[in-house]
Amino acid sequence: MVSKILLNKYSLGYSISFFLITFGTLNLFQSITTKLFIAGAHGMDIIFYLGLVTVFSGILALLAPLVGSFSDKRKQGSRRRPFLIFSIVGMALVTVLYYFSPLDFGINDIFLNIFFFVTLHSIYLFSSLTFSISFQSLYPEMFQNLNSRSMVIALLIGFSALASIIRVLLDAFFYLEIIYSGIIFGLLIILGGIVLFRKGFDEPYRRLLEKPKSTEHSSYKILSSNNKLFKWFLIAFFFLTISELFITTALDYNWLTYIVFVPLSLIEIVTFFLNITPSLFIITFILYWRKLSLSIGIIKLFKILIIALLSLTVALFFLSDFVSGIILTSLINVCLSGLSFVKLLLLAIIIDHYFLNTGKRREATYFGLSYTFNFISGFIGVYLSSFLINFSLLFINPFEAIQTYYFFSKIGLSLFALIFFGFSLILVRKIPIDKEKYDKIEEEISGLNR
Repeated sequence: MVSKILLNKYSLGYSISFFLITFGTLNLFQSITTKLFIAGAHGMDIIFYLGLVTVFSGILALLAPLVGSFSDKRKQGSRRRPFLIFSIVGMALVTVLYYFSPLDFGINDIFLNIFFFVTLHSIYLFSSLTFSISFQSLYPEMFQNLNSRSMVIALLIGFSALASIIRVLLDAFFYLEIIYSGIIFGLLIILGGIVLFRKGFDEPYRRLLEKPKSTEHSSYKILSSNNKLFKWFLIAFFFLTISELFITTALDYNWLTYIVFVPLSLIEIVTFFLNITPSLFIITFILYWRKLSLSIGIIKLFKILIIALLSLTVALFFLSDFVSGIILTSLINVCLSGLSFVKLLLLAIIIDHYFLNTGKRREATYFGLSYTFNFISGFIGVYLSSFLINFSLLFINPFEAIQTYYFFSKIGLSLFALIFFGFSLILVRKIPIDKEKYDKIEEEISGLNR
């Protein structure tokens, strides 16, 4: 009954706030290279800018568990509220200032514009990292069983897909690179924060945290302790993240192969449908993933999703037309959204398991560690993908250079995606949890909350 009340009271406010904030920040720095080119930046200037941003992203990713630990260890007042306020204000400020750059006022000084955008991008990265960790840390605490958690996670993924659809529609029919856009999107982010704190925020475990059963655990101790559940979770998703990068990059090169033959008059409409269809599929299927997680269990759903991705990756080798390509792209994105769904559910169970053993709620530290490993695996995946793409140059047919380059890039990336998905399927079996175990964890958590 408690969980049902919490679901009705907080889930929509929590999810809608996420939609507003996600929509306000979506594709914020997407046109940054165009802005820098207009300012007079050349190839090396762009590389310098991207290099600085990448280095700062890496430093932040390594510090993510520390950011989470600061939140977890707060003993006075709210653990999450100060970090959420800071991050929401930071993202809103960056969103507004992005459209008030020196370039927008006719100042084309390269150094000044690069310095401005590097500073702005760094503030945004830190704010979005803090928001991501703090916001995600709320749902395992607020929604305390599989039923309510699966619903709110489905809502988050569905609203994220909806934000993508609306943004694609706006980009297609309106010119958004104007000062007023920054003000509107910034206000949407602030509105999302207001909705969160008024309708989607609670910390029900504060009363339990006042009487800890053991001493604090650092992120290092979490990894070095006998925490097999979390370790196998990290290892499995480490390889899955690399697999996801391979398959999504392969899809990009698959479409580039086709676009070589598309008339210029049709490229825009083809790109429009390619951008919007996967999100429509995700919204359609996400509640089905929730239903399966409740009926057959999370681990079985996890295996089904990986097997489905293995099958779809094989099908990618044989694509030959746009219709099948759009359908396959959509199905792959649906399965990837299912993996995100499973990941968030599993991490909440791992956090509960840790709480029952230690008496400590360490949500932010766990999400910080997950963020770090996700960044590292993504970094490795990007470099492996670049290697495979460059390796495909060896097989180029000089008479059809562009087509064969795209074709062999797609084949190489798909092949490695197939290998890594297969390896991930083996690793999933190592995660020491089943339906009986997480039912027991849920029962113990419910008993503590009475």
